[in-house]
Amino acid sequence: MGVTHCIPAQMNRVQRKYKVLRFTSRKELEVGVNELIQREYKDTDGFIFQSSGRWQCLGRPFLEENHWHQAVVFIQEEE
Repeated sequence: MGVTHCIPAQMNRVQRKYKVLRFTSRKELEVGVNELIQREYKDTDGFIFQSSGRWQCLGRPFLEENHWHQAVVFIQEEE
């Protein structure tokens, strides 16, 4: 019996970047997070790959040392 290896015809590479947003008020945090996640990043000028990415929230906001924090992740896919 032989082993068959499956190689997909098209592979997507996913890149992730993380950061924590920090603001003095919850309202400022809300505005900053909404501004970040509503923006879409696209690169269609490449010769081989097309990519797009978005920021997404990780978990919920939290208060620490009188500042509001929100963890976010940037996910970029290339085709």
